[in-house]
Amino acid sequence: MQTLAIIRPTNQLEDSKKIVEAFGYQALGIAMIDIVSLRDPLWPDFLDELKVGNVDYVILTSANGARSCTKLGLNAANIPASTRVVAIGPQTRTALLKEHLRVDLVPPEYSSRGIVKMLNHVAGKSIWVLRSASGSPELLEGLKNNGAIVRELVLYTLKKRCGELQRDFIHEVTEGDVAGVLFTSAMTVRAFLDCADRMEIRERLRARLASIIVGAIGEPTAEALYESNVQVDAIAEQATFRNLVATIHSTLKARTPQ
Repeated sequence: MQTLAIIRPTNQLEDSKKIVEAFGYQALGIAMIDIVSLRDPLWPDFLDELKVGNVDYVILTSANGARSCTKLGLNAANIPASTRVVAIGPQTRTALLKEHLRVDLVPPEYSSRGIVKMLNHVAGKSIWVLRSASGSPELLEGLKNNGAIVRELVLYTLKKRCGELQRDFIHEVTEGDVAGVLFTSAMTVRAFLDCADRMEIRERLRARLASIIVGAIGEPTAEALYESNVQVDAIAEQATFRNLVATIHSTLKARTPQ
C-alpha cells in the first residue's frame, strides 16, 4: 500500500486521513501550523453595522474562520435577511452550517478569484471579509476593483510548528517510502520548508520532492511551492481536500506501469 503525506490543521487531520485511506492509501499526517484566535478591534463595529443592515455581503474564506467568528459571538440572529453570506467553498459552507449560520452564495470556483468573478456587480456595496491574518490581497483588491466598499476582519493568525513530531514527519518524507505529499495552503508550504531549513536538510528534501508526486490544493498553494523551487505535479480542479486526493490518485495511476 502506497503512502501519502498530508499536512493539515489538527482539527482536520483525522477526517483528512480517512479520506486518504478511502482512496486506498496509507496516510502519514501532521499539523505544521497552530491556529491562534484573535479579536480584531473592528469586531464591535462589524456587529453594529451588521445589526442595522449596513452590510451587504459577509465573506468567509475558511472553515477555521467560520468557527472563529461564532466563538466571537456571531450567530444567526445577528445576520439580517438583507445581508448575503458567502462561503469560499464547500468546506467553509459546511462549517458555517454546523455553526447554525446560513450560506447564501458559494462561487463555482472555490478561490478568492472565484469570489471576485461571482461578485462582479457590487459597485457601492458594503463587503466585510472575515479571514486569517495570512489572507492574500487578491480578494480585497479584486472586490475594490469591482467597486465595492471593502473592510477586512482578522479572525485568527497562523503560527508555524517545528517540534519533534514535525521533524519526524519531514524525515519520513525525505528518507521514507512516500509516494506523494499533499499541500493545502501556502502557509503550510512555508512552515514545512522552514522546518526543513532548521533541520538543515532543505536541499535533500527538495531533491526528494522532485522524485515523488507533489500536489497543491489550489493556485496560491502551487505558487508558494514554485517560489520555493518545488515542482508541482498535480493541482486540484476544485479547492477541496477530497478533490486534491482524487487528483493525486489519478496522477499516480497514470504514472504506474500497467
